Amino acid sequence: MIKTVSKALIKNRAGAYLLLYRGDSHPNFPGHLDIPGGEVEPNESYKATTAREIWEETGVHVQSNSLEELFAKQYKNVKHILFEANIDEIDIPVKLSWEHKNYCWMTREELLNTAIPNNRSEEHTSELQSRFSIS
Repeated sequence: MIKTVSKALIKNRAGAYLLLYRGDSHPNFPGHLDIPGGEVEPNESYKATTAREIWEETGVHVQSNSLEELFAKQYKNVKHILFEANIDEIDIPVKLSWEHKNYCWMTREELLNTAIPNNRSEEHTSELQSRFSIS
């Protein structure tokens, strides 16, 4: 059975992206950078999942129909879908869930130059560089 995970890059009006730091007790990659999202539940659309997870993890409200799909890719038994959500504000109040301990806003250049988990570093860096046309 294939599991589907849907996540989103949230971009504010200034062009910065919201990054979350996973809590130290998170079962996967504790302490690492993350973006809002999670597993798609039965009978839930990818966009609905992403909007729900953004709300649950950050307290930021995003309309599901405003999400733009950036890419979908299957890796082993998990399908990953990435959306972008554009927020027409700069100072968005963020209320973190138990899953995350902190957050920050990064430009795309900062994001691309940030270390990510080693087991997928090259693959994810390549995807991000492709998305942002940076080499």
